[in-house]
Amino acid sequence: MTLKRQAFTAVRWTSFAAVMQSLMQLVQMAVLARLLSPEDFGLMALVSVAIVFCSLFSDMGLSSAFIQRQDVTPQQRSSLFWLNIAMGTALTILMIAISPLAAWYFDDDRLLPLFALTATTLIINAAGQQVRIAAEKTLHFRPVVLVDTCSTLLGFAATVLAALAGWGVYSLAFGSVLGAISGTLLAWLFIANSWRPRFGFKADDVRPFIGFGGSLVANNIVNQFNASVDLLIGGRMLAASQLGLYSVPRNLVLQLQFLVNPVITRVAFPLISQVQTDLPRVKAIYLQTLNMTASTNAPLYLGAFFFAQEIVDLLLGSNWTGSVDVLRILAIWGYMRSTGNPVGSLLLGMGRADLALKWNGAMLFVIPPLLWIGSRHGTQGIAWTLLVFSFVMFVPGWYFLVHRLCQAGLLEYARAALAPLAIALSAILPAYLGATWFEGDFVRLTVGIALAAPLYLAISFLANRQWVRAMLELAGKKT
Repeated sequence: MTLKRQAFTAVRWTSFAAVMQSLMQLVQMAVLARLLSPEDFGLMALVSVAIVFCSLFSDMGLSSAFIQRQDVTPQQRSSLFWLNIAMGTALTILMIAISPLAAWYFDDDRLLPLFALTATTLIINAAGQQVRIAAEKTLHFRPVVLVDTCSTLLGFAATVLAALAGWGVYSLAFGSVLGAISGTLLAWLFIANSWRPRFGFKADDVRPFIGFGGSLVANNIVNQFNASVDLLIGGRMLAASQLGLYSVPRNLVLQLQFLVNPVITRVAFPLISQVQTDLPRVKAIYLQTLNMTASTNAPLYLGAFFFAQEIVDLLLGSNWTGSVDVLRILAIWGYMRSTGNPVGSLLLGMGRADLALKWNGAMLFVIPPLLWIGSRHGTQGIAWTLLVFSFVMFVPGWYFLVHRLCQAGLLEYARAALAPLAIALSAILPAYLGATWFEGDFVRLTVGIALAAPLYLAISFLANRQWVRAMLELAGKKT
């Protein structure tokens, strides 16, 4: 199988996984928004920030280093596995230990049991990490996708049943734990291919991975802090109910990115790693990755902007009306954020985690103070701060990261990132105007999709044929 064919096969499977998981997340959100309060979602958002931070330490960047390196011995792989287990265990204990500090900082004792319960997912996920990464390294995404989909479905079912039983915010934690357990068990049953780690750990085995992995961990920590600081500051400055009205549309916007970007960037990373010495091919893969993600995201985010009222009414219900304006602002921010996301595959594929660390370290001195000022104007103040900053950093991000690594010009970069937004606007604006003639949220949303989808495809065929061809190849059609 050629590298191109392997890539498209992998993208098909990651597409299936992303669609299934996003659909389940949306259904879960729609159900739980009617069973739980905004305050419950606000509390869980704070716990999720802590879990994400700890998971960065648990992996230590070694999984990405494992993918990036092409000569890994069986003994090295085993040592990496035991290191993941050790870190997962240590971080589970640490998170339980710091839960009183979190409860004090956010002034809510309910965080204590939430932290303790959710912390167990760290060691559970660490037990299956090595198995998944080994399959992704060779672009064998089919078994990984099936396992992830099944575990997400089980976690979703557990969360909804617990919410129906009246467990409140703890239903969210219970669902995440059950999803982690099922995912790890299924990974060992269906992905491991009879591989078992050798007993014993040797520091020399993991030392070659530490340089790349260490820089990556430091970068991921700083990057995640920059990405989560809005919730950390919001949790301190806003009431839990206000944070819920902000965090739920924020999660909805990010869910759109998680639906599209990992499908492509998850494959782009090992692809770039394999051709990292061939700069023209690296540039071509990156620009196509950017174009595919931007072209797929653009109609989703602009649709969320124009039809924010209908989406909130249908998905969340009448208690979430205060989220409509926040959703509109964050929809445009989400698109800009999604165009910057593929650079991660470029940085990792080229082995330049150090450059990513320098960039995100610089952002660390800029983003938190701006968000602190924005938080004084409530949820919309935070949202507007994120949006304006994403536009300001568009050109610097290209110059210091993209151009430096693959020599892509600003015009090439802007065309791949922003042209799909203009195409989507030319399709969705008339669709939105046509939908306003109809009554009812569901009818307007349905009419808008029915009008915008074929119009977007038609305009893309004329102005963005590269994306149309890629989508046809992805669907198995010859072009």
